[in-house]
Amino acid sequence: MFRISNWSFAQWGLLVISVFHLTQAIIGFIAEPSFATGPGAPTVQILGMDYNGWHALAGLALFGPGLVFCLRKSWSVLYLLAGAVAGGLPGVWALFSHQVAYVFTFPHNITDAVVHFITAAVMAGVAVIQIRLDGGLRRSLADLRR
Repeated sequence: MFRISNWSFAQWGLLVISVFHLTQAIIGFIAEPSFATGPGAPTVQILGMDYNGWHALAGLALFGPGLVFCLRKSWSVLYLLAGAVAGGLPGVWALFSHQVAYVFTFPHNITDAVVHFITAAVMAGVAVIQIRLDGGLRRSLADLRR
């Protein structure tokens, strides 16, 4: 049984990040539920990010599992590191294209790239802080062996 009062920095960080981005994805889906593709696909900007049904679905898929992974410190650290990569890579693509992964339409691609990079940096930063607090990656992942 877990106790929320004993949660680590990484667990709290992942919970806050996940809830924030899930809320943003839901608002984005409500504002523009279209699953259209191509350069003319409709989008709406929510806090700098271009949203439509596809981007909202991607946000739910990336941050929904964070609500489960925040239950253990080791899971949180691993998820934060993986999520930083998974969120940062589309940001690189968005720097060079308005059509990321041939599905996501980003009319404001530079702004989208910046938001992706900020999210990736925050996720990596939370993981690195936890690893430093624990005295190394091995200690941060120690509860994986239980």
